[in-house]
Amino acid sequence: MTPIRDIGWEVVEEETRHPCDWCRAHELTTWHNSEFNCTVCPACGRLFETPLGEPTAENAIEEDLLPETPTEPVEPIVLGTTLPDYDPTELIGSNRPLIKHRQKNKYAELVLELERTGHAFSADGIAALEEIRSNYADQVADDTAHQTDVTLEIGLTPRTVTIKGIFPGDSSSVIGTCWDIVSDPTKWFPIGWPEQGWIHRRSADPSIPGDEPVVDAFPRLQTQTPSQSVDLETLRQVTEPGRYERGSRYYERGSVTELEYVDHTLQATVQGSRPYDVQVTLSQGSYVSGQCSCPDDAVPCKHIVAAVLASGDVEAVGGDQSLDALLAAASAEELRSILAEIADEDIGIRKRLYEELSED
Repeated sequence: MTPIRDIGWEVVEEETRHPCDWCRAHELTTWHNSEFNCTVCPACGRLFETPLGEPTAENAIEEDLLPETPTEPVEPIVLGTTLPDYDPTELIGSNRPLIKHRQKNKYAELVLELERTGHAFSADGIAALEEIRSNYADQVADDTAHQTDVTLEIGLTPRTVTIKGIFPGDSSSVIGTCWDIVSDPTKWFPIGWPEQGWIHRRSADPSIPGDEPVVDAFPRLQTQTPSQSVDLETLRQVTEPGRYERGSRYYERGSVTELEYVDHTLQATVQGSRPYDVQVTLSQGSYVSGQCSCPDDAVPCKHIVAAVLASGDVEAVGGDQSLDALLAAASAEELRSILAEIADEDIGIRKRLYEELSED
């Protein structure tokens, strides 16, 4: 294991996934430090093959960062469905397994995640989920209305398994059959936490379940897929494919913060290798133009893509009435009161009012 040092690890976005020989993780991010010329796995913290090799015994940390596997079933969190049995806002324990229901037109899919537990599905767990997929495929085989394959997709690390091709009306029963597998720690093996999204802070107690309310620990869980109000097709057409993919990952891992959407202007901070300021002009959810403080000359860059994808997570202010109309309808007393309050809160605005309104 790499010891914890105050040396400033830099989060690096890679074009391809880097496999770790220690924990089998294949991540698109790594941690790198130029001073020590070393790169570490974001999942388990061990060094990739570097001139330094593994740390010496006196520098190695004393305890394994991999979590202990629970001995009792852990109740999953179910998101993305209106079924009354599942209300994530009432559940406590942000380290629980996750079952995400996604309905896409005629068919639905279930995304089964152990990412927040620090585990992945074992071979026995994947075999059990494959049996569920096979049984459901047999169930709908003779139904002429079912015109797609029922598939099971395993992530590059088996933290995530996705079952596709489910009739929405069958979602509840398929969730029920998957529930026993997802909640059963005998179907897991410890693999550690990925860095992306800061899903589990490395200094935190890795006990399961956690003690934070789900919606507080992961406010973007219910918005990891862009809102239908966002025009994805236009954004894809004007973006280089690699930048669109990386921007989408930034959005999914919750890197977009301080999001403000007023009139047709979107402003946000996007966490890349460091925080970048983004400002975008939108028209009815479609990308028009954008600016970013990052060094990438391409527009839109991955940070702009992430911000546009996140625009559907907030409601635009001022969409029903222009600012000119709003100001025209306000009384002089109201405007003076608002200006005084804003000037009291922002010294820059106060200075500008003095400059604009003072007599020469």
